[in-house]
Amino acid sequence: MIVHTLIYRFPATVTEQDQQEFFAAMKELLDRHDTIKGFDHRPHLWLPADKGSRGITASAIAQFSTESLDDLKRFSETPEVYDFTTQWKGKLRFEAAYANHEQMSV
Repeated sequence: MIVHTLIYRFPATVTEQDQQEFFAAMKELLDRHDTIKGFDHRPHLWLPADKGSRGITASAIAQFSTESLDDLKRFSETPEVYDFTTQWKGKLRFEAAYANHEQMSV
């Protein structure tokens, strides 16, 4: 199982409603592809130390999974994914980091 982890930082101008619309649209996109095996997202849980941290602190985390790296590659190269990313990044002006990795057990 390959997991694609996304770490988002939304500007202060992005409302909770905006974020919910973004993640709902992402779920719709993922649901249209049978290679995607799971999806979830959660808000970052703030600690007092996060406000003054020197690093980038996330607003939200999302993950989805595929059976193989080839499945993830095929999905990520579709025009739909490019269009989704371009549209929403233009609208919300978020920053994102991501990692592709095997499923971890913690």
